[in-house]
Amino acid sequence: MKKYNIFSKEIIFAYIKSMRPYLFFLSGMAGLLGVVFCGQTASAGKLISILSVVFLGWGVNQVVNDFLGLKEDRINAPNRPLVTGALPIKAAVLYSLGLFVLGGFITYILNAYALIFYFLVFLLNIAYEYSKKIPLLGNIVFGFLLAPCVYYGAMCVNGKGLEVLLDKKLFLLAIAVILINITVAFFTYYKDFKGDKITGKRTIIVKLTPLRARYFNYLVSFIPFSVVLFLLLSPIWRQRLNLYFLGFMLISFIIMQYTAFMFFKHPEGRNTYYSLKWNFSGAVLFETSFIALINPALAGILYFSNFILVNYLFDLHKDHLS
Repeated sequence: MKKYNIFSKEIIFAYIKSMRPYLFFLSGMAGLLGVVFCGQTASAGKLISILSVVFLGWGVNQVVNDFLGLKEDRINAPNRPLVTGALPIKAAVLYSLGLFVLGGFITYILNAYALIFYFLVFLLNIAYEYSKKIPLLGNIVFGFLLAPCVYYGAMCVNGKGLEVLLDKKLFLLAIAVILINITVAFFTYYKDFKGDKITGKRTIIVKLTPLRARYFNYLVSFIPFSVVLFLLLSPIWRQRLNLYFLGFMLISFIIMQYTAFMFFKHPEGRNTYYSLKWNFSGAVLFETSFIALINPALAGILYFSNFILVNYLFDLHKDHLS
């Protein structure tokens, strides 16, 4: 049996690579929305703790996904650390378990009730892998995966219990997060088409085939923005609308439409990987836009810094097979 040091820099790097840091912002911004809209101001220490959990927690979920989806990854992403052995399974389990326990401990200190949503995200992540056997169910489960982050962020700041589920502002934000991540999953499945088909996954892309599914691209990328129409029609939300929010949302809309165009043009092949950069960027910016309803200045800083960071971190992963 090959011996290895699970604390070696090579294995640590392989684990971080498997976490796919460019995806941290999807959960990070969802959690921050809860913080911003909870009605109370978070201390610096509490804010750092919350963001650390929601950022790193999503990275742990990516490693868990790789472990559960090894069969299809051997086809779709044969160069991923877990597939090649650069990240031993034992090390992946130990690191993931350690971070999971640490995140749970931090959550318990912040608000024990928030553990409900903390555990829910991880349970939904496991369910997600198996939900891909049913067309559209995988998209729906993936969308619901990140919605608890909104409530998690709010609960960790205001100290409330499950009554946060009755907060209309948080509910609308959770719906927005669900819809944008259903869209994210739709485009992600293009890249995974070959392996999913061979291993029996029945995603919507497998069911329709990429060449047929691409005709739904523009419709799917528009659906999340229907939430904005609700904002325009609701008297309560209309009072918060401002040009910053509308401008940021317009840019996000253009990016998601460009994503739809790229996957229409390249529904198969290596470009389905590189086009994901726009998919993830558009989704993160969509979530970030809502912060402008409360704090336009903060939203502006986060909007452009998130765009730069997501693109920079994605470009570090140039291998389309990893």
